[in-house]
Amino acid sequence: MILYLVSELDVGGAEKALFHLARNLDARFGRPAVACLRGRGRVGEWLRDTGIDVIHLDATPMMAPTEFGHLRRILRTGRYRLLHTFLYHANIFGRLAAIGTGVPVISSLRVMEVDRPFRTKADRWTIRFVAAETCVAEAVRQWSIKRGLPADKLVTIPNGVDCAAFQAPRGAVRTELGLAETTRVVLFIGRLHWQKGPDVLVNAAARLVPLVRDVRFLFVGAGPMETRLRENVAGANLGSHVLFLGRRDDIPALLADADVLAVPSRWEGMPNALLESMAAGRPAVAARVGGCPELVVDGQTGLLVPPEDHAALAAALEKVLVRKVFAEEMGTAARERAKSNFTIDAMVDRNEALYDRILARTGR
Repeated sequence: MILYLVSELDVGGAEKALFHLARNLDARFGRPAVACLRGRGRVGEWLRDTGIDVIHLDATPMMAPTEFGHLRRILRTGRYRLLHTFLYHANIFGRLAAIGTGVPVISSLRVMEVDRPFRTKADRWTIRFVAAETCVAEAVRQWSIKRGLPADKLVTIPNGVDCAAFQAPRGAVRTELGLAETTRVVLFIGRLHWQKGPDVLVNAAARLVPLVRDVRFLFVGAGPMETRLRENVAGANLGSHVLFLGRRDDIPALLADADVLAVPSRWEGMPNALLESMAAGRPAVAARVGGCPELVVDGQTGLLVPPEDHAALAAALEKVLVRKVFAEEMGTAARERAKSNFTIDAMVDRNEALYDRILARTGR
């Protein structure tokens, strides 16, 4: 059996990847189980609904010895042939807990930890305890190698997306928000955090509104920048053009009613929202950071712009919004690219091939 360990189970890119991987894992590996360091979360409910056991360690912020010992006892039962960890705290906690248990560990790198260099150092100090570490994008792998992680332990395995799940009918969100069919809609999905660059999009909106009068910017997500963003919107007199919708579960419906997804991130791994917009057949304008250029073929499936350049972001969004046929062609190409290169099956197959190599090497 495979045991997955994750920091938390709220809805996010890493948690969705874990869910799809655990749910679709080949039977030859046995029925997987998922352990979570803290919290419950919607993804935990999804896992239980599919018959996958979820173990809640209820770890404290300081990762007390009680939870550490609990995980070690689980690993020592002999039930699990391999431990696969997701997100930073689970990566470090899991690889230390597995020492001496005989259970090989695979960790995962989901993002470039640009703002937290200590995390990269901790990864480098403890990577000798892992058999392999997966990187969600080749850009993440190369960034990690430059910071001292061993290349021979890093394996690039991109996320996958279920294209069929993002074919929602058009109109529900526009009706809810009172938006006309002719209104141009720019969608942002993500944490309202410095990394994701929502402030860059607000600045781009200030440049774009005078050029495309009937345009709305929908911000989906929550985070520490929300108050500041609302103040910026009010200060720029954008209140009638910008809507903060908070956390939403109806992402397919939101994408169906959007004209373009904006990804103005300052740094990234492989943004799940970008994959989902591709699956929905929507073009994106994304910053040229992290794994975004590995998803977006510039000028064919979307447009790439320099990070933190709100003028370039506004110009690219205007190009997509005013050239309807061009936007539709890019959206169609984006969906075909997702179907060809970034499927759930492909992601699962690559992970299973890695499991086979590690298990064969360790004789488990």
